[in-house]
Amino acid sequence: MMLRSSKVVGLIELETSKASRRVSGKEKGLCGETKSKEADHKLASGSLPKQVKSSSLVSRVFKHFQDYLRHVAVISLTAAAVIMACSLRGDLALVAIFLYKSYLTTVDPTIDQSPLDNANDTANESVTMTATSLRIGKYDPLLPDYLQLPDSYNMKDLLFFVGIAVTSSQIMYQAVCGFFQLYFYTLKRDSPEEWKCQPHRFLTRSNEIHEIVVGTTNMTIAGTISGFITCWVVNGNYSTVYFDISEYGYLYFFSSFVIIFLWIEAMAFYSHALLHTPWFYRNCHKQHHRYHSPTAYSVVALSPFELVFYDSLILSPLFLFPIHGLPYVSVLVYVYYFGMMDHSGIKMTSWFPWQPDTMFHDDHHKYFHVNFGFNSTLFDRIHGTLRQSNREYGEDVFWGKGREKK
Repeated sequence: MMLRSSKVVGLIELETSKASRRVSGKEKGLCGETKSKEADHKLASGSLPKQVKSSSLVSRVFKHFQDYLRHVAVISLTAAAVIMACSLRGDLALVAIFLYKSYLTTVDPTIDQSPLDNANDTANESVTMTATSLRIGKYDPLLPDYLQLPDSYNMKDLLFFVGIAVTSSQIMYQAVCGFFQLYFYTLKRDSPEEWKCQPHRFLTRSNEIHEIVVGTTNMTIAGTISGFITCWVVNGNYSTVYFDISEYGYLYFFSSFVIIFLWIEAMAFYSHALLHTPWFYRNCHKQHHRYHSPTAYSVVALSPFELVFYDSLILSPLFLFPIHGLPYVSVLVYVYYFGMMDHSGIKMTSWFPWQPDTMFHDDHHKYFHVNFGFNSTLFDRIHGTLRQSNREYGEDVFWGKGREKK
């Protein structure tokens, strides 16, 4: 009985609340009508709040659209720069081959190391040469004896790889560097304080032409080297490159990113410091430092000796210790990308905490024998070659320590 009474009371309270909501709803409707009439009166009297709201909405949409375009431009430029970095020395072909070989070994683990040809089956073949293929056999009657190569080497499609490497590197080099030159150094030349590392210093016209000519020539040389090495590796000749992660395990695979990065950074630092000793600087590296306020074109505007020297050090892991293609190519892309940014002369910071901003290497060109590192300040800190504000530097002050200010 108590239960039923409570149910009845509950139903009464429920109906009462519904009725009160209906009444309040009608009141709100009346209020709404009153407000709409007031709004009509305001519109008739010349007050246009709706148009104001409409115009503010349009302005907000336009602002968001501008922000969107700005983000798209930044992302597009970054993507173009990454592709440029990847193909800076023709390594776009190397990336494709690494991915292709990784795919093949995943699909069929028993597949031969060379996806294009079997070096063992062609070891005893005679020399044949076509427009895109050079196969090295036992003896080449066109070459003297001291230039004959062992019959175990196979360089199928050598001219194809070199052609792809040189073409891709030249296209991207000219396109991306040309964009920087046009957008910043031409269209924004009147406001260098906003974007330039050294806002009051520009290269002379003769130095601009010089860096473009030297850089274009070196890009051809570097692309040829990269194409040759790619062809060498992909045809199963000697290298320490592997493509099956399980061969050395995942721990070594992920550690390889750090190992390769530190190896390349160490080689770059010590070779760079060597080139800044008095004899090497005056007879070799001085040419690169004629670009006291560098642009992106100067990233490979070096002497041919330096170019081959640097490339040899960067490519050395392919023949010295086991290295998976993915970590190696990833680090190469990283190094080449930031190498181009560091020489652009444009103020930029990095997403990575260990990567110095572009002012770090720009200061190297400005103060000469200091800041020898590229992708970190680690070795500069170890050897005390970081630029100090209380020290004096110049082209005749060697060894990276500077001297006391007078």
